[in-house]
Amino acid sequence: MREVGAFEAKTHLSELLKQVATGARITITHRGKPVARLVPVEEVSESSRADLLDRMAGLRARISRRFGAFSTEALISARDEGRR
Repeated sequence: MREVGAFEAKTHLSELLKQVATGARITITHRGKPVARLVPVEEVSESSRADLLDRMAGLRARISRRFGAFSTEALISARDEGRR
């Protein structure tokens, strides 16, 4: 994996993006310490989405079993209460 300093990344961003588009992974450093990473965007497959939805449904079921079902109105009320 290639490393570049923050100044170089800023100066040559378009070139770095072209490299990442072809599969490169680039770590951006600031004063020698890694602070960010440029990586290609990976497409999410339909099976990954379905798996995520199944896991979310399972989490919701576990929460409902432990704390009871929450209505939409109760969730909005709790959200708004936290904003005060």
